[in-house]
Amino acid sequence: MNFEIFDPCRDAEPEDWEAFRKAEGLTALWAYDVIAAASRDSWAPPLLAVAREAGAIVGAVGAVYLGLRLPGSARAPRPRREPIVLDVRLPAHSYGPTWHFRTGVPVREALRLFERAAAKELGWGLAGVTYRMLTEPEHVARRGAILRDSPGGTMMPIRWSSVDGWLGSLDKKRRSELRRRSRRIAEEVAVTAAWARTDLDAAEMAEMNRKHTERLAVRHDPRSPLPPDYFASLLGRDDVYVISYRDEGRLLAYSIVFDHETSPLHGTWAALRPEEGGRRHLYFDAYLQALRRVTEDGKKELHGGRGVVDIKQELGFGYVPMSFAAVPRWSMG
Repeated sequence: MNFEIFDPCRDAEPEDWEAFRKAEGLTALWAYDVIAAASRDSWAPPLLAVAREAGAIVGAVGAVYLGLRLPGSARAPRPRREPIVLDVRLPAHSYGPTWHFRTGVPVREALRLFERAAAKELGWGLAGVTYRMLTEPEHVARRGAILRDSPGGTMMPIRWSSVDGWLGSLDKKRRSELRRRSRRIAEEVAVTAAWARTDLDAAEMAEMNRKHTERLAVRHDPRSPLPPDYFASLLGRDDVYVISYRDEGRLLAYSIVFDHETSPLHGTWAALRPEEGGRRHLYFDAYLQALRRVTEDGKKELHGGRGVVDIKQELGFGYVPMSFAAVPRWSMG
């Protein structure tokens, strides 16, 4: 097995990449143009490491690299000219590790080969590699690695064929509350939920996401703002479901669901605060809208992302523990 390293903002798409992505059921977050769009003008440049055996793609690792300075600097780090850290996560991805290998590929060994290829590509300044949102930390554990618990994710098994079945599984108070709020929201604002949306403004979505993300930012997980190009790359796709809320044409909130054959991901959410003219309880309604879609489509589970776990557990989501790992340069590979 050998790895090829690509910069989606600069290099042409790897041969057979889209065929591999679709065959392996990877969401739109792994589409090459989406990775590039999410990273445009970012201070965290992306890398896509593609593994091949006998010429065929058998796996991939998505990552970004960061300079060892204050996050948010407008300048991207310069490999081979300054210290950097390889951060294994895809831009805009916030649930689970960002690697994928075909069944039968030994993941632990494959990740060691990835680290050697990345070290060769990024040069002497590479200080180490971090792995986020690990659900199987044993793949990266070793002597010298630092392992810590991190905020986990949420997942709901889908056992119903309609959203009413899900509502019926909740306690009476929560069920009545959700139905009442949903009716009121539908009466007061325009709710649209559909695939391949072409009626939304990418710049408006990016600005709302920027403000929303700034309120939730954490120092140990710096994120570059998602540009309008990222949202433009998603709108119009038939594997991206967007739920939006408008009042007299003004965007109040939106939620994005990334389709998957069995396990869709309820991803990016952003909303105006009430003092900015936003509405309360839209967050809960977005989950109702998402569950209406996945139950009717016969999915097996819905990933709810990280954050506000207590609220999601009230809706029927289970907790998925996750870990963080940091591997120094001397222990890589």
